[in-house]
Amino acid sequence: MIGLMIVTHETVGQANMQLIQHIFGSVPDNVSLIGVRSSDSLESIHTDVVEKLATLDYGHGVLILTDIFGATPCNLVCRLINRDNVIVLTGLNAPMLIKALQNFTKADDVYKFAEEVKVAAIAGIMTISNQDEL
Repeated sequence: MIGLMIVTHETVGQANMQLIQHIFGSVPDNVSLIGVRSSDSLESIHTDVVEKLATLDYGHGVLILTDIFGATPCNLVCRLINRDNVIVLTGLNAPMLIKALQNFTKADDVYKFAEEVKVAAIAGIMTISNQDEL
């Protein structure tokens, strides 16, 4: 099993947890969310991430999903990618989240799994206009 952590700006993480509950009925116990508030200290967030990361490592790695590349949540978790089998995917969207939740308990290669989740995220982006044939 791959560990799954979501580290986002506070309200983005809460909205994603509500989406998980809506689609899957509940949030699995082995999924961790850290919602970063502007009032949080960098040290406290870092400590929280490190502690939760340790509980999510089941031997096959941890995938961390974050919302915006270059923003505080992403920057904090990117400090941790020097650890083996920790991968960060940025640009969190609903297709990414759904793919990750559907498959993280069955996955055993975090690198392959991260690529599959990334492909799902990209495939979920569509351009639709009144110029398109339906």
